[in-house]
Amino acid sequence: MNDYGNKLSWAIGKKRVLCVGCSTIDCVTIVNNFPVDNVHEKAIGAYWQRGGNASNNCTVLRNLGVNVEFFGMLSSHHMFQVLIEDMRARRIIVDNCPICDQAPPFANVILTKSIKKRTLVTCNDDFPYVSIEDFRKLNLSIYGWIHLRAYYFDTTMEMLKEIAAYNATMEAKEDKIIVSLEFDQRLDEMFPMLDYCDYALFSKQLASENGWTSTENACSQVDERLQMRWGLNLRRPFVIIMWGDQGAGLLDLDGKFTHMPPYKPKQIVEVLGAEDSFVGAFIYAKFIRERSVKVSVDFANRISSYKITKNGFDHIASILLPPVF
Repeated sequence: MNDYGNKLSWAIGKKRVLCVGCSTIDCVTIVNNFPVDNVHEKAIGAYWQRGGNASNNCTVLRNLGVNVEFFGMLSSHHMFQVLIEDMRARRIIVDNCPICDQAPPFANVILTKSIKKRTLVTCNDDFPYVSIEDFRKLNLSIYGWIHLRAYYFDTTMEMLKEIAAYNATMEAKEDKIIVSLEFDQRLDEMFPMLDYCDYALFSKQLASENGWTSTENACSQVDERLQMRWGLNLRRPFVIIMWGDQGAGLLDLDGKFTHMPPYKPKQIVEVLGAEDSFVGAFIYAKFIRERSVKVSVDFANRISSYKITKNGFDHIASILLPPVF
């Protein structure tokens, strides 16, 4: 949580970034080999931490010096207070979040060192999601970028339409809110949301269910679906395919594909949160540093690779430090 160098100065004058989604309690267990039936596998480490896509995005952005707000349902449960206190200690804004009295969502995460993989088992027990009524209470004029996860279709679509309606009242481009969407499941159901975003980021998790074999193949299939849409004033977003150790694929507004190569990490310690780091780093490079989309994706590749060399997210800000000779 240290403030490294003058990284905070890059965000001066920029509007706030809003990340919409969930915050969870992650119970992490580290094993050498993945457990098999009837075999006792002793853990070599265990801990719990704050997790959730939007929550992690906020942590990454805050570590890079961005004025960022988390918008999701909070719990009054005593265990969840530690998560809220952690966000506030990091100066992640949570003031506009609704609160319920249900037990918070959690995830069991098994990190297997021998194969450098993670296994995630989630449980939200019907934990409520923020509603469109909650979203309408926000003052949209203070946000320059809003990032959402394509998960609860009806609610998220209503939020996107609210942003689109707000942007329609703004004449100057710099007054319009930039919208990014992250897709990681049920693509057929969520695909119509692409009509309302500027940047669409797709997780590698979608590969198996959609038959994607590479970043180029994924971009080609998404491009084909974009061309099959019909209607008036359809928006075409930049498409980014996050593919982990294979880098990322980028599809520009003209449908041109570019493969962005990965950066090889010096070591792999924790892969949990690598895609969340990619998303946060992309927003930082594009919105705060005003870099091109290609440069922003390249920076996101670099940050996600650097993230997995240590536990957590606090070390990533050191990548902005000048080298010491």
